[in-house]
Amino acid sequence: MTRNRPLRAALLAAACLLAPHTAMAQNPDRYLIAETETPNPEGDVLDVAAATGQFTRFLEAVEAAGYEETLRGEGPFTIFAPTDEAFRQMDQREIERLMRPQNRDELVALLAYHVVPERVTTASVNGRSTRPESANGYRVTVDGRDGLRVNDQLVVMPDIDASNGVIQGINTVLAPPVLVAHNQSANGR
Repeated sequence: MTRNRPLRAALLAAACLLAPHTAMAQNPDRYLIAETETPNPEGDVLDVAAATGQFTRFLEAVEAAGYEETLRGEGPFTIFAPTDEAFRQMDQREIERLMRPQNRDELVALLAYHVVPERVTTASVNGRSTRPESANGYRVTVDGRDGLRVNDQLVVMPDIDASNGVIQGINTVLAPPVLVAHNQSANGR
């Protein structure tokens, strides 16, 4: 886990730089950083996600998967980013398994299911449902008829703008569909 320390330090430094000075408080035990209300939209989706302070586990997964370069690209991207709370609700052994280098492809596929290579906002889907294709090729259902939902999960942190896209914070880790091989012999072929 020591290899993640430089990224964590950089993310904390970015959050401190982007957070207003009034957002920091000190007590005898530690410094507390209040949640950033409006991250600087000049940063890319990863910089903005780091500035919110709510997506640290997602950012660790992006780093472990080697998916950073892609998400720092031109975009536009919509990231249905699981919050830290979403990762706390997940089976921790499964998270540890996915973070191992030998499972990198599986982790990339999981993360890519949370990314749509277009800009999807509350306003762009207001009052309707769409099925954009995620970066791993599977479609997600985005519904704007009652708030903003992805695969029936409510977006709890909507429309966080970035220079190369938008972040939609969700309190769950989306599970991509699993392809089941069709057994032709079962159908008598």
